[in-house]
Order: sequence, then structure tokens, then C-alpha cells
Amino acid sequence: MIFFIFSQFFLAESLFFNKQYDLAVIEYKRLFFFDSSSQQDSRLRLHYTITLLKKDFLSGYEEIERLLNDFPELNTESRLLLTKELIDAGNYTLALDILKPIEDDTLKKKLLGFGYLFNHQYYNALNEFKTTDNNLAMEIEKYIKRPERSLTRAMLFSALVPGAGEVYAGDFKRGIQDFVLSFLSGFFVFKAIKNKEYVDAGIVFSFAFNRFYFGSISNAAGIVQKKTEKSEKEWLDYIKEKYYKEAIEEIIKY
Repeated sequence: MIFFIFSQFFLAESLFFNKQYDLAVIEYKRLFFFDSSSQQDSRLRLHYTITLLKKDFLSGYEEIERLLNDFPELNTESRLLLTKELIDAGNYTLALDILKPIEDDTLKKKLLGFGYLFNHQYYNALNEFKTTDNNLAMEIEKYIKRPERSLTRAMLFSALVPGAGEVYAGDFKRGIQDFVLSFLSGFFVFKAIKNKEYVDAGIVFSFAFNRFYFGSISNAAGIVQKKTEKSEKEWLDYIKEKYYKEAIEEIIKY
């Protein structure tokens, strides 16, 4: 029986370190079933929790709660590894909570900063990196101060002159198209009213002018929003590649 438990232990851990998480989950569960005392090993439980996070985030989330309840004094190394997995999974709020009990140190502040950064809390991230990574702090400060197109201004421009908001947002072709369509539909409304063809004027106004006029306002807002989101994603991808990977290597060596 002892030999079986030891072989089960090494099998589960081997699968975990070889990133075969589907099989590792099965072997960890089998180990815990035949040797309930192994559940008191915080490192085993940590590896099991990470395995679940990789396989099924909801199950992993529930296991995190059990892990923290069973090991309230979970060590710094374990918390850093768990935080790394949560950040990679996009759960920044929980990652920040996991970090809180750790005494202040450079790695904690860096991970805390990345948690804020990827959660779009740029000023909080800047405060963390000012004392740990001056180069990254300068990158964040530069990004915060970058000139950007205003969504409100784009909508206002299109409200005043259909198509102007799209041109301001950077889509010249769409702006010209909306200007021409709004102008033509407005012209036909004016012509119908002038000829006392009020029914025709109402139809054109309702189905053409309104559509192109308010469509121009909506398009202007959409273009600004999409360009802002694209720009932000490209910048965050750059930060992950240049700075976050280096921080993860530090955690692995910790």
C-alpha cells in the first residue's frame, strides 16, 4: 500500500510538471482518495489547484477557496505561483486578493502592478512600478498621457455635420459616404416639402435621413471605441511580451 501511494504521488507530480493536466487531475484525486493525509500537504494541494485552474477554471476557483481555508498561512512562493496562474487566466481581482497577505517585497509589488495593469487600473499600476521597475513605470506614464481621440467629440462632430465624426476618428471613406448619403436624403426631404409632398417627405425623413444622420453619430462612436480598444490591446500585448514574461521567470526561480 505504501509503495502504491508513493508511486501515485510521483505519477501525479510527474504529470503536473509535464503539463498533462487532464491526466494529472485524475491521479491527484486517486492519491487523495487512497491517502487522505496527503491533502494536508500544501504543495500537493497547490499543484492540484493549479491543475484544476488549467483544466476547468470554475472547479479551480472553488479549489482555491478550499486551499486558502485549509492553509490560511500559505507561503509566499505558493501565493506568487497561484497569482501568476490567475493573472494568466484573466482573473485579476482574485489575483490581487491572493497577494494581499504577502509582506511587501519586489515580486509582490510587480505582480500587484501587473494585476492592476491588465485590469486597466493604470494609475494603481503606475504607483506599484515606480518603486520596482522604473522603465515600465515610464512606459505606463507615457501611455496614460498619450493623445487619444475623444468619443464624445466624435459624436458631436457627426451631430453637427454628418460624417465629420468618422473623419475625425480616422475613417475618411466612411465619413464621406455618410456625409453624401445624409446630404442627399436631406435634399430629398427639402425638395418634397417644397413641392408640398409631405407624405413623401415624412417617409424619406423617417427611413433615410434619420438612418444616415443617427447612423453617422453611432458610427463615429464605434470607430473611436474600436480603435481605442485595438490600440490598448496592442500596447498590453507589448507589455506582456517585454516585461511580464521576465517577471514570471523571476517567480519560477523564487
